Amino acid sequence: MANKPADKQKGKSNLLKKILWNAFTINIIAAIAVVIAAYFGVLYWIDGYTNHGQEIVVPELEGMTVDEASKMLKEKGLFCEIVDSLFVDGKKPHAVVEQTPVAGAKVKEERTIYLVINSNTPRKVALPDLIDVSVRQAEAIVNSIGLKVSDYEYVPSEYKGLVEDVKYNNKIVSAGTRITVGSSVVFCVGMGLSNEEIPVVSLRGLTYEQAKEKAHAASLNIGSVFYDEQPKSDIEKTIYVVYKQHPITGSSVKMGKQLTIYLTKDRKQLDNPEEVFVDTTQTQEPVEEDLLQQ
Repeated sequence: MANKPADKQKGKSNLLKKILWNAFTINIIAAIAVVIAAYFGVLYWIDGYTNHGQEIVVPELEGMTVDEASKMLKEKGLFCEIVDSLFVDGKKPHAVVEQTPVAGAKVKEERTIYLVINSNTPRKVALPDLIDVSVRQAEAIVNSIGLKVSDYEYVPSEYKGLVEDVKYNNKIVSAGTRITVGSSVVFCVGMGLSNEEIPVVSLRGLTYEQAKEKAHAASLNIGSVFYDEQPKSDIEKTIYVVYKQHPITGSSVKMGKQLTIYLTKDRKQLDNPEEVFVDTTQTQEPVEEDLLQQ
């Protein structure tokens, strides 16, 4: 009778061992252990893969050559890539002028730093067609492509407040002219027709650019332009000359009047006499005086 509690305790112990060590229970415990081990293994791998907690301060690269910047970044476990170039006066060619991320930023190892370098030569842009465009709109256009408007010249014109011509380096330039980025242009702005009348100057034998210069100097403007044979390129346009104009030479027009010109590359067209306005009233007056005397 005295051994019953001990036997009972022993029986519970054996039952517990059977429960803990049967195959099903062992498999469950093993599965839980594998899951836990995998969880911590993945955390450890992610931590190593992303260099958790390890950050590199991006160095100052502006002013360095690409080779110098690349070498410095490589020593820190970083890379670089050139994404653009622009011309900055006073900076040495191929020097870094911008970087992303900026100096002082903290990044992970093997991060790429994007560089903008200084170009060898100034970048140029083609001047858009601004004739007959409002001053405000034309200024916004040139600003958007990296040019500036330094001044305005007001000239007589048929329409007020529109761009009549654009000057670069004191010369009238046409659409398509290549201009260095950062340069300044001057707008010749129409101020409307004047009541003063002036004689039309002859533009015969002049190229389009020369005709614009001469007309502008005489307080006139070039309006419509017609070619007897359409030029195949802008370069070919430079060999065409004016052979006819309207109004004709000598006509009286208001200051700012637009002239229509006709151009050809056939110089034989210039062999024909130029049409010139003749004031017939000057020839009639003497005849009338003679009749009165009779």
